[in-house]
Amino acid sequence: MSKKIGTGDIFYLKIENENLYVFGRVLFDVNSQFNKIIKKTELSEEYFPILAGFYQGYQLIEMYDGIYENIDDFTESKVIIPRVLVTSLNNSKYNSLEFGKIKNINADYTKVEFPENSTYDMDGAILSCGELNLKTSLSEKHFKEQDYQISSCVPRVLLHATLDFKKRRDLIPQEVIRPHYLIKNDLHYNNELREVVYNNLNLDPNKSYYELSKEMGFDLARFYEH
Repeated sequence: MSKKIGTGDIFYLKIENENLYVFGRVLFDVNSQFNKIIKKTELSEEYFPILAGFYQGYQLIEMYDGIYENIDDFTESKVIIPRVLVTSLNNSKYNSLEFGKIKNINADYTKVEFPENSTYDMDGAILSCGELNLKTSLSEKHFKEQDYQISSCVPRVLLHATLDFKKRRDLIPQEVIRPHYLIKNDLHYNNELREVVYNNLNLDPNKSYYELSKEMGFDLARFYEH
């Protein structure tokens, strides 16, 4: 099996201290897609997406339901984590887990969604999602009151988040278990706050990332056509 994991690859992660596996798929790779198309000279104060900064070297991943005793037993199942940005599975500095590729299924870029993060400048809160930085008139207080924050995620945390979403916290080492995973780091998990943000921006919260970004001049397709 190929060890290097790229866009479209379905992969397994071995659960620590168990002969059990979970599975996911890479939907977008910042290094091999974003960095290949967007040169550093194109970045500016007006265009400096979060993919060019905080999420450099990350992969956008979806995780599937089910825990398997054998790698070969995996069958396509429902998605339980539809989008999370994680430090690359290929970066051994941040990934100590046993993992591998089992096959490749092309990612449909019209259905790819990025986590919705909040960042801040002197004028207030910014909705940062994929290539988009959308300035709101909301204050940082709106987000801090709900303990909402941007957070780095490494493969081990992704594994633990997957187990948490499967209601198998018993498989997470107790010394590192967190009160919650992902739900404070992506507006998709906070409908009330998300509605406030989208109303403030006068945008349709039901519009897909692909549609919204294309309308704003950032066609996601260009990252998948090379």
